[in-house]
Amino acid sequence: MNNKFIFVLLFSTSASFGDGSEQACGGSPKDIVFILDESGSIYGPDFKKQLDFIQSIIESLDVGLNRTHIGVMTFGTTERVIFQLNNYTDKNETKAAVANIKQIRGQTYTHLALRRLHQEMFSSNYSRPGVSRVAMVITDGESDFPKLTKEEAELCKNAGYVMLAVGVGAAVVQAELEAIASTADDVFKADNYSSLETLKKKLVSQACKPCENKPIDVAFLLDESTSIWGYDFKRVLDFVQSIIDYFDVGPNRTHVAVIAFATKSRVIFRLNKYPDKNRTKNAVANIKQKRGQTYTHLALKQLRTHVLSSKYSRSWVSRVAIVITDGDSDYAKKTKAEANLCKKKGYRMLAVGVGTQQVQTELETIASTADDVYKVDNYSSLMAIKDKLASRACERESVQLNLRLQK
Repeated sequence: MNNKFIFVLLFSTSASFGDGSEQACGGSPKDIVFILDESGSIYGPDFKKQLDFIQSIIESLDVGLNRTHIGVMTFGTTERVIFQLNNYTDKNETKAAVANIKQIRGQTYTHLALRRLHQEMFSSNYSRPGVSRVAMVITDGESDFPKLTKEEAELCKNAGYVMLAVGVGAAVVQAELEAIASTADDVFKADNYSSLETLKKKLVSQACKPCENKPIDVAFLLDESTSIWGYDFKRVLDFVQSIIDYFDVGPNRTHVAVIAFATKSRVIFRLNKYPDKNRTKNAVANIKQKRGQTYTHLALKQLRTHVLSSKYSRSWVSRVAIVITDGDSDYAKKTKAEANLCKKKGYRMLAVGVGTQQVQTELETIASTADDVYKVDNYSSLMAIKDKLASRACERESVQLNLRLQK
């Protein structure tokens, strides 16, 4: 077998990569499985470097009982579970269990590890419903059965795991990396084992993208009333584009729509209008502000009767609305009534208030829960909440479980 290294991370959602005290992927809990190649071509010191690298990643994660869970499996000629996702909930205990792994050696039967991943480790016996799932495969070369590896990887991807493939060394097989990874953006390379640590931040950042492989129908409702200066409206558009960057936009993936509202509500584009991320972002960048009053209720009504209706929205995906406004609506009772109708439909309603003019109670009226209310001092501060907002938009748990209809 060639002396090369592949690192594969299967994942599906979460927050940002933190630095210092902030924990990576802290926006929502995840179930992460590390799958380690222990075959005979891996020298003992390099296997130790794998374990050190994994401990370094675990150190950056938000591990805990109701947070991220970790599992580990190794493979050579056979695969073996070192510990399941529900065995440890303490970070130090998890790292210690990784440090104590002994290498067994053997062939490189990657397909057996991937099969056991989707049949057992990510089954309902060990993995939590509604939680993002990650699996990281580390190997020093092409699998002994590439066709079977590809087939098992496809089953993992079809199950919703995001797969990141990292090849280490000059002899790595690009085709197998691409076969395992979810997208071309999920393939990484390192020159040697010692340089793995340099990839950690990029890998964790990619892994923690909240919306990867999670199709949703999301509508932005943008206040364009007269109280918003032109340069601030431009900041809103920039912010919306930055949120779209988190989404896995595509025909069978996330769809995006935009409504702008003032004295009138207008659909800028519907959910099925643009099939890719770049065209969606360009359409947002080209929105021209109309100005007027703040008739928020008209936008909410248009959301319910048109944009997220069954004519344009898909019944099998989560439907999310993000309302961004700088002040109270002109018709508070109508806004409240329309927001309740939207929540009765099961939409996840996120409310973003900018500045000091809006009243907290109206934001809470619009939002599905108190956790779905966001406030910033000014439009320049919007970017500070993009990680949390995108992560919340892509969470899988049912909004209806937490629904708080306003009486």
